[in-house]
Amino acid sequence: MKNETPSYAPATHTLAIVSLVLSILGLAGVLPLIGSIGGIISGRIARQEILDKPELYSGEGIARAGILLGWLGIAVGLLVCCLLLVGLLLLFVPVRVG
Repeated sequence: MKNETPSYAPATHTLAIVSLVLSILGLAGVLPLIGSIGGIISGRIARQEILDKPELYSGEGIARAGILLGWLGIAVGLLVCCLLLVGLLLLFVPVRVG
């Protein structure tokens, strides 16, 4: 019998999972801006560590999804803010016709 060390698959990076969860919460409106920003930051950290130590960590796709959804959450948040601002302007600024 050969004395071989068992090979294990690298563990999914915890920050990649945190990134995805925070970004989903930010996009869903539970943590509107904070979740999206936290998802982007934790996703970038996780992705860098995964690329630096591929023998220890996996989950680059999860980290990328967290980063992408975080940016999407920020874009949706800005769009909603702009629409609210336009709505308030239309509500309070009198419109003169003719």
